[in-house]
Amino acid sequence: MKEYSKSLKVKSDFLKAVRNFLSENHGFIEINTPKISFMPTDQDEHLFKMNYFGKKAYLIQSPQFYKQAYVINGLSSVFEVAPVFRAESRITKDHLSEFTSLDIESSEFKTLGDIIDFEKRLIQSATNEISQNYDIEPIVTFEIITYKEAKKLLGLERDEPIRRNHEAKIADLFSTDGVFIRDYPEDQRVFYYFSENGISESFDLIVKGLEVTSGGIRTNSYKELIRKMKKEGINHLLYKPYLDLFKGDVPIHGGFAIGIERIIAKYLNIPDIIEVNPFSKKPNTLGECLLWK
Repeated sequence: MKEYSKSLKVKSDFLKAVRNFLSENHGFIEINTPKISFMPTDQDEHLFKMNYFGKKAYLIQSPQFYKQAYVINGLSSVFEVAPVFRAESRITKDHLSEFTSLDIESSEFKTLGDIIDFEKRLIQSATNEISQNYDIEPIVTFEIITYKEAKKLLGLERDEPIRRNHEAKIADLFSTDGVFIRDYPEDQRVFYYFSENGISESFDLIVKGLEVTSGGIRTNSYKELIRKMKKEGINHLLYKPYLDLFKGDVPIHGGFAIGIERIIAKYLNIPDIIEVNPFSKKPNTLGECLLWK
């Protein structure tokens, strides 16, 4: 029988520490967003489609549009801890069909540096607090590099993108717990990230060889969102409720999401993230088992 008690306790303590950091220390409001959406939030092949009383709908991949709506409608800083769903066909130690996401959004974030600094302090605070009660090294040291610098260090060709198999190699290049990669090319990021001169104001965070976070400053211009959607071949008519948010003045805002199973697995040096959640799902999970085997 697998032993889940430590990972579940650490996961619980991590979320308690995160909630305290966000709510008590920084005035964030915890929100609840829908898990069924009529707007797809990612590439079609990664979406769980469903029939909602005869209408096409999707299990939520990310609360992105909803958490932005909270901020644009006047709540400056919000967060959510909730399940998200991804029709990821690969069966790996790093992917789940259903996982827990910590999503954060705030109009207090004015620059990409603001967001990166905030996430660093959040992870440092939470893991330092937990490590006082367990024999675990906290996640406290970080390097920040640009996408261009990362490619050069990896020896990649000009048109060769950074892929998942490069994450462990990037981690090996530094002696830190985490590596932030910022300033991605616009054409490699989702349309809702702000960009300038072809560079996206966004980042990924790799912890111990695995990407656990994506985040950035959001596009806050209606015209710019339409431009990006058309460039990516996205039918903007499907996103009318989201786009309507941007027809007035929209504050600069941004945020990020942390995959909870991933960061806890790396924090505890667990090889497979399914061991952080005993009832989680992978593509080859075709039934229910409530005993830990």
